[in-house]
Amino acid sequence: MWHTVFATAARNQRANLRAFPWAFTLGHIIEGGYLVLVSYFSYVYLIQGDLDDRFALYAGSGNYLAYAIIGGALNVFSVSMMMNVSRALITEWREGTLEALLLSPSSRNGYFLGTALQQFYRSGMVLLAVLVFGILAGMRLSAPHLLSVGVSGGLFILSCYAMALVLGSIMLYTRDTYIVQNTLFAVTTLLCGFQFPRQYLPGFLQAAGGVFPLTSSLQLLRRTLLTGEAIPLRDTLPALLLSLVYIAVGMWSNRLVERGLFEKYQA
Repeated sequence: MWHTVFATAARNQRANLRAFPWAFTLGHIIEGGYLVLVSYFSYVYLIQGDLDDRFALYAGSGNYLAYAIIGGALNVFSVSMMMNVSRALITEWREGTLEALLLSPSSRNGYFLGTALQQFYRSGMVLLAVLVFGILAGMRLSAPHLLSVGVSGGLFILSCYAMALVLGSIMLYTRDTYIVQNTLFAVTTLLCGFQFPRQYLPGFLQAAGGVFPLTSSLQLLRRTLLTGEAIPLRDTLPALLLSLVYIAVGMWSNRLVERGLFEKYQA
């Protein structure tokens, strides 16, 4: 499997460098920089640092600038990660290589993990660039608990990967990327709490956002970054279990859609 992982990552990286070396990554960096500027000007000039008491209670910190910039950076990272991993199979279909992939003996898990590995490298560059913009804008964080940051960060990446698998099967089934992906990203941006605490939403929308593993993993990662506190292992279980469920559903649904495509090609 690991041979497939590294071979897929190397192939995708080589193809991206030749086809669009910087334009795609630069676009996400500009988007992240825009979110940082909006957060900064909104806080400094629009609300002039005046927050209601509920924000600190809901967010666990009164540091709005750090809260919004972290959320914006992680939103850009999650969109970049999910979009590129989920489009792997439909890109193969559009390029005419899907049938060869379906008939090859290579590990399907290795293929998806290799795609995720290459996109993690690209998305990580975007995340670092946005965080640099945030630091220049005045974002300040507490001394981090490194183990908690590592665990919650790993869960956040796992949740992006899990949701991408399910999203990819829907894309392949509908033969559409634009409407499907942008609908999901609009929903997750609203319901997962990237830019504001979810407690401001009505109860039914909070419950709807809870079905995404991205929601709980985002809360854990931002909590430890804002406060520097250690995250108990029991708090990581909801995000971990929900991610595993999404991975199982994503792998099953992808195989189901692939089987239908293969039968169609044979016909």
